[in-house]
Amino acid sequence: MVRRSYRPFVFLLITAFVLACMPAFPPASAPAATYDPNSINTAIVQTANAAATQTALIVSSTPTPTDTPLPTFTLTATLSPTVTFIFLLATPTVPSATPQPGSSGLRYECQIMLKTPADDTHMPPNNSFSMIWQVRNIGTDSWDGGSTDYRYKGGDKLHKTEVYDLPSSVESGGQTELKVSMKSPSPGGTYSTRWVIKTGKTEFCNLSLTIHVP
Repeated sequence: MVRRSYRPFVFLLITAFVLACMPAFPPASAPAATYDPNSINTAIVQTANAAATQTALIVSSTPTPTDTPLPTFTLTATLSPTVTFIFLLATPTVPSATPQPGSSGLRYECQIMLKTPADDTHMPPNNSFSMIWQVRNIGTDSWDGGSTDYRYKGGDKLHKTEVYDLPSSVESGGQTELKVSMKSPSPGGTYSTRWVIKTGKTEFCNLSLTIHVP
């Protein structure tokens, strides 16, 4: 009969019993972490940056609607054609009526057919000029060249000579030209002069002129 040794087995059993009966010691605690006062600020900054990054991602990922301008309607007024009536009135150029001899019913009378320069002419100062009246005899009697003249009657003295003889006799219905040498004054202003035809003691035919001197 083989004899077995139980000693190793007994040693293991005793060792297991001792370990089971020993009190359990808590593990050594880790060293306390050192407190950093700036850690809170750092965490806040990191949190804010993370939030900003997330917001930027959200904003960039969200398409921005583009306002499409509405079409602008421009009202174009369509003008209806308007018929314009233009009335052209003929203005006949009629020469001065030629009166019949003795048409005035007076013995001595005249009609001025032409006058140059015309009234209200602007004349430079100290300007010599000839005043001309073309007159027609519309009286019943002729104007005798030997006893008829034309002369200054009143107003401004623009003339150089006060009295002129009639160039020739003028029958009733006839026409003649009366000329007077004149000169405009040097001071500026408006000047008027008046002349008449005189035969015997009868004065007739008012001959006048008005000029402006600057």
